Order: sequence, then C-alpha cells, then structure tokens
Amino acid sequence: MHPAVISRLAPTPSGFLHLGNAFNFLLTWLLVDYMDGHLLLRIDDLDAPRVETAFVEDIFVQLEWLGISYDSGPSGPDELLSKYSQRLRKEHYFETIELLRKSGHLYACQCSRAEIRKLTTTGIYPGTCRRNKYPLENNDQAWRVQVPEQTLVSYSSFSKKIKTINVTQNMGDFIIKRRDGLPAYQLASLVDDLDAGVTLVVRGQDLRTSTAAQLYLAKCLNEKKFPASRFVHHNLIKNDSGQKLSKSKNSFSLQMLQKKYRTPTWIYQETAKRLKLPFHEILILKDLKEVFKIHMDLKPDFLSVLD
Repeated sequence: MHPAVISRLAPTPSGFLHLGNAFNFLLTWLLVDYMDGHLLLRIDDLDAPRVETAFVEDIFVQLEWLGISYDSGPSGPDELLSKYSQRLRKEHYFETIELLRKSGHLYACQCSRAEIRKLTTTGIYPGTCRRNKYPLENNDQAWRVQVPEQTLVSYSSFSKKIKTINVTQNMGDFIIKRRDGLPAYQLASLVDDLDAGVTLVVRGQDLRTSTAAQLYLAKCLNEKKFPASRFVHHNLIKNDSGQKLSKSKNSFSLQMLQKKYRTPTWIYQETAKRLKLPFHEILILKDLKEVFKIHMDLKPDFLSVLD
C-alpha cells in the first residue's frame, strides 16, 4: 500500500551540518514515523560550485550518528553521484521551465545583485525588467516568474489550520533560471517534491517564503497535489547572539557536538525541549520516539507550537 504521508530530508551540501539541521531531521523523522509514512533523502546538490565532497560525506556520517533511517534515497556519496544527484535531473527541470515559458509566466532579467540592492531596501525585486521585454534567448540573464499584484497562496499547517502568504510582498518576481543557466532552487525543489509525491514538508520559519514561491509555481503548472500537502514551519535554533545557525560559520556543527558529547543524547534532549516535551529521561532515539508518540496520542495539540 502506498503511504499517505511522504516527506523528505533535503540538506544542501554547502557546509557541515549543524544543530538546526539535526532538529529539522529529527522532527521530520518523528512525524513520518508516527504516521507510518515514507521518508526519503534528497540532497540538493545542483549548485556545483558550493558542493564539496566533505560536505556530502558529512550528511551520511551525521544521519548515521543521529540514528535517523530513511526509506529511499542514496546510501552514500557514490550512489548520490551515480543515481540521485540533482545534476542528473537538469533536463527535467528545464522541461518544466519551458512549460512556464510557453504559458507566458516568465521574463528575462539583466539586473545584477548590486543593482538590485540599490533599487530596493527590502530585498524584494521591484520588477524593473518586466517592461524591458528582453528576449529570453539572450545569454547572461536570469529568468523570473512574474507575480501579479496581491497574489495570495494558502496552505494547510500540521494541525490543518489554513495559512495565507502574500507572494507579491514576500517574494516578488523570483528567479527560476539563474544567470549561469542553472535552474534555481525554488524550481528544482518543487519539481523534486512533485515527482516524489511529497505530502508533508518540514522546514524552518525562514523558508516560509520558499513555500509561497513553490505554491505559486505549482499553481502556474496546474499542479493540485503539492498545494494539498501539509507544511510545518518550525522555529529556528539560534546562537548565543540571537542569529540563526549557519553552515558557512560552522555554527554548532554536528562534528563539533559529536566530539564534545560523544553520543547524540544532548541533541535528542534539545529537540524534546524545543517541542516542549519532557526530556530528562531521554537518552537514546527510541526514548525520544516514545515520548513523542505518547504526546501525539494523548495531547496532539501540543504540536500547535509548529503552527
């Protein structure tokens, strides 16, 4: 029987995994395990210049250390490159971009990042190139999706509350093909989720805008299943200065925590604390799973913290 719940772990190998990644992985694993769903590992390695072998290897090392299993996906770096890499799927991404081009959703943009920073203080692209109508065939330009004014998308939270995001205000006309010719993250992520039949997306609050962009893209593609998914946007783990953890700064890296604590017990307890679960008796992953299950059975509203 095909599982009703399909979710994914989708790390980007642009740095060593940190505590925030571990929390996301554990929460996703707990939810999928409780609902007897299917969990797949997808490594977002499309951006080749940022990908290093050590970062890819770290993903598999830390998943094993945390005790997180998954039902499908690469078993290691070699299988990733030979069978699962996003770079093997580029033509499929371009086919989807072509559908959007033919339906009139795209326009070419020649603005550099420096120019955009001068044009706006919000970081939202103001649509400067919309009216220029540059030929899409030109090189060295990005392709953007035109987002009409006051475009709203809605999604269902884990507790099935309906949430609405203003795509225009939060994303503006976002890029789906970069100036270097690569498909952009929003496009690749959506296509992968569509192909995998994902019905549960677990991500940080900072990616709520990505949810908006991908829901709008799904609408443009007349895709119905992805918008019917449930979305969890959890709080971010921050450092002592109140900044979100960053791979580029090696913040609370799992490598460092593994050397410090030897076992993942501290991470399991931190995960429980952030979910407002009792944590003192948690020593191994099975303990965390049991505590989570008990509260899901008896007090399912405790996950309102994820709304």
